[in-house]
Amino acid sequence: MSLFIENQPSGNGKPESVFISWLLWQPRGADLAVEALKEVQKLSRYENPDPDIARLKALFASLAGADGPLH
Repeated sequence: MSLFIENQPSGNGKPESVFISWLLWQPRGADLAVEALKEVQKLSRYENPDPDIARLKALFASLAGADGPLH
């Protein structure tokens, strides 16, 4: 009997999954654009972000209504 061990994350940590989870946890009536901008600012602190962080930041920036890259 062999045991299969997956080296990749289960999918729960993918940028899209994180983004959807964040959306679902926002309180009713929250200004999503403002809250998303806060997340962009938090993610901007990472130097040399990996592709997943860059993708997550782009998702939040899109929701925040950014026309161009946010720093």
